[in-house]
Amino acid sequence: MFVGPAQAGLINTQLVDANFKNTPTGDVVDKLIGEWGTGTHTAISDNRGIVDISLHHGDYDVTVTHPLIQYSKKLNISVRKGFSPEPINLKMHA
Repeated sequence: MFVGPAQAGLINTQLVDANFKNTPTGDVVDKLIGEWGTGTHTAISDNRGIVDISLHHGDYDVTVTHPLIQYSKKLNISVRKGFSPEPINLKMHA
């Protein structure tokens, strides 16, 4: 049986107060976002120039750098529910 938030003990579920300062609930949500985030990672390709990376749902800013010519290329990648893996090819000349 469904009960309302107050009956379930969820009295204060606001994330911020009137001054936009985190409430204790907001602190918990921020902590979870930090723990669940992927952060910054570095991947190095194999001798064929291939990198295989698994990503969670979300938006990513990816920077690919060619070590010999110090050239970088930035990519924006979005991974959505139902996303089928597909290769992304990037050609860089040394």
